[in-house]
Amino acid sequence: MAPAVSVRGVIRLTLACLVLAVAVSSESQQNSRHNKDRQSTSVREVSPNLDTMTERLPREMDDADTTLNTFSSTTTTENSATSVSTTTAFKPPRHENTSRAHRKAMRQARKGKSRKKRRGCKCVGRYMQDVEKKIDAKLKEFKELYVIPKLKDNSASRMNDNFLRLSGMIDETKKGLMKLSESVEGLLTDFQIRERGLDSTNKNLYRLSQVVVNLTKHVDDMERRFSSPGVKASRLRTRHPHGRVGDQRPVLEAPTPTKPPPTQCHEVYLSGSMPYLDEYSVMIQPRGVAHAFKAKCKVVDGAGWTVIQKRQDGSVDFYRNWDDYRVGFGSLDGEFWLGNDNIHYLTSQEDTMIRIEMEDWNGKTFLATYNHFQVAGASDNFRLHISGYNGTAGDSMTSLWESHDGMPFSTKDKDNDGRYVESRLHGSPDYRYYDSCAQQYQGAWWFNNCFEAHLNGKYYTKGFHKNYFQRDGIQWNTIHMYSSLKAVQMMIKPAEQPGADK
Repeated sequence: MAPAVSVRGVIRLTLACLVLAVAVSSESQQNSRHNKDRQSTSVREVSPNLDTMTERLPREMDDADTTLNTFSSTTTTENSATSVSTTTAFKPPRHENTSRAHRKAMRQARKGKSRKKRRGCKCVGRYMQDVEKKIDAKLKEFKELYVIPKLKDNSASRMNDNFLRLSGMIDETKKGLMKLSESVEGLLTDFQIRERGLDSTNKNLYRLSQVVVNLTKHVDDMERRFSSPGVKASRLRTRHPHGRVGDQRPVLEAPTPTKPPPTQCHEVYLSGSMPYLDEYSVMIQPRGVAHAFKAKCKVVDGAGWTVIQKRQDGSVDFYRNWDDYRVGFGSLDGEFWLGNDNIHYLTSQEDTMIRIEMEDWNGKTFLATYNHFQVAGASDNFRLHISGYNGTAGDSMTSLWESHDGMPFSTKDKDNDGRYVESRLHGSPDYRYYDSCAQQYQGAWWFNNCFEAHLNGKYYTKGFHKNYFQRDGIQWNTIHMYSSLKAVQMMIKPAEQPGADK
C-alpha cells in the first residue's frame, strides 16, 4: 500500500500547487490598475476551468487508489501462494544425505520468487510513469492558460515602454541635429560673406597697386623730362621805347618729345616696372598701331607675357561675330579676347612664342608652349602660323589629324574653315551635314575640319556637355576629348630662339 499513499500525496500536492497558483494569479490580476477589462475577462475564463479541474482530479485520484489497491492485493496473494507451494514442494528429505538436493531446491525457489517480485515492480513503475505524465500534462495546460499570457502581457508592456523611450530619444536627436544644421548654415553664410568681402578687398588692392605702378612710371618720366635741359631760359635785352633797358624775361623753348609707350609686356618687365610674380594692367602700343591700348601683363618664368585670351567662369559669351573678335571684347579683370587686330600687331613686330595654361575640373593643370606663333592681318582673314610644341598638355594645334596651322579665323558670320559642303555634293536637303564649324560648335577659332583644339567654345560648369557627341565646350582633345576645361589663359612674348621653328 505504500506506492498508493505516495501517489495520492503527489496528486494532492499538485492540486494544492495549482489552486495556489490560480489564487496568486487572481490576486495579482485584481490588484492591477491598467487592464481592468482584461482582468475581469481572465477571471471569468479561469473559474470554469478551475471548477472543471477540481471535479476531474478527485475522480482520477479515486480511480488511481482503486487500481493500486486491487493491484497490491493481487500481487500479495500471488506471492503468498507461491511461497506456500514452494515450501511444500521443496521440503527437504529426512535422511542426512540431502544437503545437496536441499540447496538446489532452495535456489530454484528463490529464483521463482525474485522473478515474481521484479514483474510486480515493473507494473507499479509503469503506472507511476502514467500518473506523472498526466500531472505534467495538467501543469502544462495550466501554464499555457494562465502563466504564459501574463508573461506575454508583461513583455509587451516593457517593449512599449522601451519604444516610447526610444521615440523620445530620437526626437531629441532630431532637434539637436536641426540646431546644429542651422548653426552650420549660419557659419557658411558668414564665411561666404567674408570671402566675398576678401575678394573685393583683393581686387581693390590690385587696382590700387596698378595705379601706383602707372603713377610711378609717369613720375619717373616727368623726372627724367625735367632733369634734362627741356626748359631753357635766356635773357633777352629789349629796349624800352624811351631808350631804357627793359627787364630780362625768360623765353620757353620747345620741350623734348616724351617717351612712347612700351610695345609689349616683356619690355615693361625688362625695365623693372613689374618686379613681382603677379598680373599687371599696362598701356602698350605695338608698332603699327595708331593708339595705345590697355593690356593684361603677367610675370611667369622670368619674363613678361601679354595675355591675349582668358577663360575662367563663363561670365562672357564667346559666341560672337567677326567684328567683335576683330576689335576684342570682355574685361581684363575677368574673361576677355584681346582682339585679332591687336594680336596681329603684337605677333608681327618680331618673332613671337605662345604659352597656353589650362586646368580641368579635377584641379589638374596642363601647359602647352609653341616657339613660333603669328597671326596675319585682316586681309588674310587673320591666318594662323604656329609650330614648335613643348609641354604637358599634348599637341592639339599641329596634330596630324586636324592641324590648325595655316588655317584662317572663322566666326558664326564668316565661314573660313576647311570643311567641305557635303550636303551640296549629295544634293539632298535631308542629308544632315553641317557646313560651318563655328555655328556647329558655338564659338570662333582657326577651324580646320573641324578641330583638335577649340578654346573659345561654350563654358560648361563641371565640364559636362549638353550633347555628349557634339563637344562644343572649351576643348583640348589631347587632355579630354569629351569634357570641357575649367580655365584657360593664352599669352605671348618675344621668342627665345627667333626663327628656330618657322
